[in-house]
Order: sequence, then structure tokens, then C-alpha cells
Amino acid sequence: MEAVARAQFELQPILNKEEYRLLPLLESIVRDLKQGHRVTIQTSLGEVLTAKGLNRDDQRRAHASINSKRIDFGVIDRFGRLQLAIEYQGSGHYHDTSFMRDAVKREALRKAGVEMLEVKTEFSPEKVRADVLAHLAPFPGGNLVAKRFN
Repeated sequence: MEAVARAQFELQPILNKEEYRLLPLLESIVRDLKQGHRVTIQTSLGEVLTAKGLNRDDQRRAHASINSKRIDFGVIDRFGRLQLAIEYQGSGHYHDTSFMRDAVKREALRKAGVEMLEVKTEFSPEKVRADVLAHLAPFPGGNLVAKRFN
């Protein structure tokens, strides 16, 4: 509390300009589905995933390993469950530790049965729409598709 009391704080954007270009597109895609999906931004994996099948210490370590990892965008269903993770691979993404951070995210999401779609800097809105819909589009009767991306 002392450090917070001494510090000055200022707001900063949650998304950078490159990432922000993707947000309205994702919101439009999920809105058009009319299934109650919502888009989240900068969501901690520790908020949407739980480690299971471990002793208490290993469970704590597994949670600590993912809790500091964030997905750029998430698509949640109308019950608040993560259905798709989306990582924007923009110009600021490639740091020394980016590969390992993404590997941890990808593995935790895979084990939870959630796809991680990677969107490149020069994305095509049509391709992003097709990829998201391939995962979330309802079949006749309302069942959701759960296709794997290649």
C-alpha cells in the first residue's frame, strides 16, 4: 500500500493501435452470430482456466504459470465460458520471450479444449471472419461447431 500511496498513476490504453483495428471486426463477427457471444480483451488465463488433477502444490504452480499470461482477445459464450482465444501477432509481439509465453498459452488452452487463433499484422477481415466462424458458427439446430485450425 505504501508504494501505491507514493506513486502517481495515469491511464494507458489496454490495446495498442494495431490490436484495436481487430476489436471492431471481432465484435461484428460475434454479434452477427446472434448466439450471445461476447469479445473480451487482455484476459488473464488464470481467470478462464483451472488446473485440475494435481496435488495442491502442483495445482498452485500450474495456476501461477498461466495467471500472468493474457490472451489478446477471447470469445466467450453466453454463459461466460471461453470458446476461442485470439492472439494478435503484431509488430510489437516478437520479443525474446514471446515464443515461450505463447507456447505456455497454447498448451494450457489445448488441454482445456480451446483453440488459439493467431492473427498476423496484415490480416484480411474476410479470413479472420472465416476462421472465427469456422469455430463458432452454429449448425442448423443451434449446435456449435468445434473445428480445429490447421
